[in-house]
Amino acid sequence: MHKLTTILLGLCASSTMMTAQQSETQIIPLNQNWKFSEARSNEWQPATVPGSIHQDLLNLELLPDPFYGTNEEKIQWVEDKDWEYQTSFNLTSEQLAYPGALLQFKGLDTYADVYLNGSPILRSENMFIGYDIPVKEVLREGENRLHIYFHSPINRALPQWESNGFDYPADNDHHDKHTRIFTRKAPYHYGWDWGIRMVGAGVWRPIDLKLYHTADITDYEVKQESVSPEKAIVKNILELNSIEKNATQAEVTFAVSLNGKTVKSSSRTFELKPGKNIVSEDMTIDQPELWMPLGWGKPTLYDFTAEVKNQEGKLVAEESHKIGLRNLRVVNERDKDGKSYYFEVNGQPLFAKGANYIPNDIILTNVTKKEYDRLFEDVVAANMNMIRVWGGGVYEDDYFYQLADENGILVWQDFMFACTSGYSLTEAPRGSLAHYA
Repeated sequence: MHKLTTILLGLCASSTMMTAQQSETQIIPLNQNWKFSEARSNEWQPATVPGSIHQDLLNLELLPDPFYGTNEEKIQWVEDKDWEYQTSFNLTSEQLAYPGALLQFKGLDTYADVYLNGSPILRSENMFIGYDIPVKEVLREGENRLHIYFHSPINRALPQWESNGFDYPADNDHHDKHTRIFTRKAPYHYGWDWGIRMVGAGVWRPIDLKLYHTADITDYEVKQESVSPEKAIVKNILELNSIEKNATQAEVTFAVSLNGKTVKSSSRTFELKPGKNIVSEDMTIDQPELWMPLGWGKPTLYDFTAEVKNQEGKLVAEESHKIGLRNLRVVNERDKDGKSYYFEVNGQPLFAKGANYIPNDIILTNVTKKEYDRLFEDVVAANMNMIRVWGGGVYEDDYFYQLADENGILVWQDFMFACTSGYSLTEAPRGSLAHYA
C-alpha cells in the first residue's frame, strides 16, 4: 500500500501459476463452481466469485435495476439477510502430498465464518484485509467442500449501536441507525451524498489454495534508506515461515534489474529455522535512475526479486516487486506566514495537481482492468501528478497502484475512516470477537 509520508511505490508482486517442478509451489484458483443461498433456505443458485450478493441477485433478475427510479428502496431487504456461499474442489494424492497448504482469502465482505470439510477455519470481521489460513490437516484426497456463511452487517452491528446510546454524526449513512462506523467495511456502501445504499456481502477478491514445500514467503519489503542521484541505499527484508521440523540450510538471492539487465545481485546461505524467519540484505545502487512524477521526467521502475533455494538447490519460494527509487518528503516547516505544506520529490518542490478518487462502482467486482486503464489514461491526459484515494471507499486493487507507478502518479492514500468521528481506533483485547478481525 502506498504511504504518503514514507513511500510511494507499487508492491504488486507477480503471482503466476507455477508447476511443482519449477518452484516447488502450486497455486490453485478457487473461483469456479460457486453457489449461493439465503441462509438456511437451502435454495442454491449459481454465484460469481469474485462477486457480490447484489450482483448475483441481479444476474438472476431477483432484484430490479437499483439505479432506475426509486428502486434503491426496493433492494434494502438484502442487507438484513444472512447469505451462504459454497463450492467444492478436487485434489489428487500428489497434491495432497505437499507438506504445506494455505487457503488465501484476498477479500471477504465482511462478517464471514469459513468452513472447510466441516471444520471452522476462519472468522473474518474486516473487508479490507486478506488471510492466509493453514489447512494441511483439513484437506482430503478427492472432493473438498468450502462453505462461507456471511452474516448481515446491519444485524451484527446493531447491538453496538443500541448499547452506544446515541448516533455518531455519520449522516451519509442512509438509515436512521448509523451502524457503518462499527464495521470495517467500505463506508460508501451505506449510502453517500453522491451514491445509493447497497450494503452487501460476498467474496469480493479471489481465493487461492497454495501448495508448497519447506517455506512460504509471508512478506518482502524493499526499504529505501536513502536515495540521491549519486546512490540509493535499500534494505531487502524477507520474512519466511518454515514448515520444516528442524533447522536447515538455505540460500537467498536478492537481485535488482532495470530493463532486463541485472544491476546488482547478492546471494548467501542462512539457517532456515522452523517457524518465522527474517532475512535482510543491504544493497547500494550507484547513479540510480530516479522515479519522477508525470511531467518531471521518467517514472523509472526497477525490478526487485528475492529467491530462496533449499540445500539441494531447488527453488522453494520467490517474490518480486516493481519499485521506483525516489526521495519523497512532506515539507511542513515554519516560515514567515506560519507553516509550509508542500511535497518535495527528489529534492524539488512539487506543485501537486490531481483529483479525489472514489470507487468506480457500487459493486466493486464490476471494475475491470479496462476501467482502470481508462482511468489512468484520463489522469495522464489531464496532466495530473497526484491522485487521492478517498477514505470512504476501499484500499484499491494492486493494479491501480501499479498503473500509478508506471504513469508517474503519486498516491495520497487515505485510511478508510471517512466523514465521522466514531470509528474505534484501539486494538481489541486478545480473545475478544474483534481480535479475530
